[in-house]
Amino acid sequence: MTTYSFRLFDLSGNLLENEFRDDRNQVAYMIRPLPQPRLGFAFPELPSPVEIVRQPDWGIALEHEPWRAVLTLFDNETIQTVQIGQRQEISVEEMLRRDDDAGKRVFIGLDGQEYCWKPASRRLECFDANDGLLAVYEYLVDDPSYAKLDIKPLGWAMTTEIITTLILTRYDIRRS
Repeated sequence: MTTYSFRLFDLSGNLLENEFRDDRNQVAYMIRPLPQPRLGFAFPELPSPVEIVRQPDWGIALEHEPWRAVLTLFDNETIQTVQIGQRQEISVEEMLRRDDDAGKRVFIGLDGQEYCWKPASRRLECFDANDGLLAVYEYLVDDPSYAKLDIKPLGWAMTTEIITTLILTRYDIRRS
């Protein structure tokens, strides 16, 4: 039996300002800082929101799947909170926890189920609680894209969650 997936390309590897494009080079998701109001003076302690947004004209999107997530940074580098779709804003520690099992990062999906990202050689793999593969993020060598993200059918309905938790997982790995 053939398992189909769709592929998104991470253009730069930048966690907080980036694009994910599909095989047709169409922008599927944008990651970008939200503009801050200009007050005429600086408030360094104000949080800086970063938006992860599915593009409305991207054809693969599912209607019920959240189209947006927001990460909130303090001091322009520390991700403090995350909000996916209409879910209440929660701390990164509540959203993603480290598991002692070989660097695994665990998160609870919008559906209340447990999922995890597992690091492997030059890749990260996302699984459900039954070890069903949802997505594979693979770093590329000698390619114009930084990495590719294959979303398997089990993950199609939670693509925004997968991309958001991938960013949080990569952020956590960099900080550890």
